[in-house]
Amino acid sequence: MIEFYEKLDVLYSIGDLAAVESSIKEAIAETLDGSAERAGLLNELAGFYRGLSRYEESETAFSQALDMFEAAGMGATPEYATVLLNFAGLCRMKGQADKAVDLFITAKKKLEHAGEHESYAYISILNNLALAYQEKNEYATAFGYANTALSRLRESTGNEHEIATSLNNLAAITLRQGDRLAADKYISEALSIYDAMPETNVHHAAALTTKAVILCRAGDYPGALEGFRRALDLTRQFFGENIEYATCKRNISEVCELIGDRQNAIAEQADALRIMENILPPDHPSIQTAQKKLEQLKEM
Repeated sequence: MIEFYEKLDVLYSIGDLAAVESSIKEAIAETLDGSAERAGLLNELAGFYRGLSRYEESETAFSQALDMFEAAGMGATPEYATVLLNFAGLCRMKGQADKAVDLFITAKKKLEHAGEHESYAYISILNNLALAYQEKNEYATAFGYANTALSRLRESTGNEHEIATSLNNLAAITLRQGDRLAADKYISEALSIYDAMPETNVHHAAALTTKAVILCRAGDYPGALEGFRRALDLTRQFFGENIEYATCKRNISEVCELIGDRQNAIAEQADALRIMENILPPDHPSIQTAQKKLEQLKEM
């Protein structure tokens, strides 16, 4: 399986998403139905679909993986908790913050029961709880989880990727709290870690986006545009035109509006709306907001 996941990493790095999907599906077909190995591969497929904002397919695969682990008597194992963690992340992306928090806490308790307090999955839960509580506008709680994750990660070596994730999390939280200096300190360290990595990391785009938001609020619109466009390219490379890609398009539109480039502001907003309409239900609040903004831009 190590060779299989190394192959996936290569396919992700070159942006061959069709090959990623077919490789995972082929591997699933070659494993025993109901086995822990198949459940693990279904978790991988679900994560792939989640990254592409193919939410229904993602939820189906996560549910199948959880059912297999439960049927195999593995409902209290770290493997089960990891799938539960990933499924909770899907709920958060779908805007179900309360449900996500409940699932994250359930996964956290399962790992604690299994003695996995120091595992990658456990620290990932702390970071994901920070994200979910941000969306509930409970920033003090979010900061506590993200800071705890960072403190634990700094206690050992070889955790650069996870440290950068925690730093980006803290930057986003402190920015929402209005502390731009602290946010810039956190995100600058995160970006220095990503820039030093030998291969482009899947989460680099999120850090670039956070930095671009900081630059925009500081009035550095050219720097913000450059950051958003770099994030846009990386997001497309790893995930195609998903929700994060559409959000980045909307960010670029907002900066174009600020600098008086109405033509590109309209074009970027229209493209973002097109992508969201391909992914989200017609009555989704994000679509309604994007439609309203596009109408405002056209009327200016």
